[in-house]
Amino acid sequence: MHGDKVKLLVVGAPAFLKIIKHLFDGQPDFEVVGSIGGIGSLARQSKRLSPKLIVASVKPVGTNVSRAARSIKDSSPLSKLILICPVKDFSEGARMCGADACLEPNELVRRLLPAAYKLALRRSSHATPSVNRVH
Repeated sequence: MHGDKVKLLVVGAPAFLKIIKHLFDGQPDFEVVGSIGGIGSLARQSKRLSPKLIVASVKPVGTNVSRAARSIKDSSPLSKLILICPVKDFSEGARMCGADACLEPNELVRRLLPAAYKLALRRSSHATPSVNRVH
């Protein structure tokens, strides 16, 4: 990728932030610009930071994955959303509600960076059903 770094906002517990920072450490195309523990202040943080990509752990957000995805996309509609879902069955509902990619926690290390690069290269801010799956 060329040009400015992709701004990344993390939604999750401090331990989750630490993992995400470690995974993106040394990646010249990405910059973790902030983190929040829940979605309550997401709209304000998104407006202030203008992230292109949001990585969110569903665990601290709550158990309703679809509602969490919808709320995050409503708070930051121009950002791409990678949702870390605890159960694979929740992924389809989350994608239908706006998540651009869903990963299980055990896929985080192997698949987060490829998904982030794939989404960061997309020009459109609106995913289509055939584009929602990032493998």
